[in-house]
Amino acid sequence: MKSYLEVLNLSNLFTARTGVIGAISGTAGSVLSKVYGGEMYIWFVSALLLGIALDWIGGTSASKKDASYGSAYGIQGIMRVAVMLALPAFGAVLDHILKTPNLVFFMFWGGLMFHTLVSMSANFKRAGWNVWIPTWAIDFVASEIEAKIKRSESRTQNTVTKGDEQ
Repeated sequence: MKSYLEVLNLSNLFTARTGVIGAISGTAGSVLSKVYGGEMYIWFVSALLLGIALDWIGGTSASKKDASYGSAYGIQGIMRVAVMLALPAFGAVLDHILKTPNLVFFMFWGGLMFHTLVSMSANFKRAGWNVWIPTWAIDFVASEIEAKIKRSESRTQNTVTKGDEQ
């Protein structure tokens, strides 16, 4: 059992590495806050980022399940995410220039969040996690599920065709 002096010893907390990481994260947070237009925006962008992360987790699991996982498609996904995170920042800048009350930011954010939730729900269904999603939501995203299955099948067929050529 550790003594209270060992538990309260903060010397491990204050190291050069911790200081550098703290400075980087503080700078990044300040820049993001400036780019997105303030603290309130960061919460909305964080929600979008979490949605994107959940979508990726579901999509990766689904693509491994149906053997359509491919690094080239994943690299395209990274580019998509970069654009998806840049669009709300662009909206915040336009709101500042046009002096609109967050209108453009929330138009981009709302559209992207809706798209992400639809994609996430479809990926969860494909991954077999649909027990966590209400039936009405699965019905609502049925066309997205079909589209994802078709894309998955085409990637699987392309992989098989390329493998046959070698």
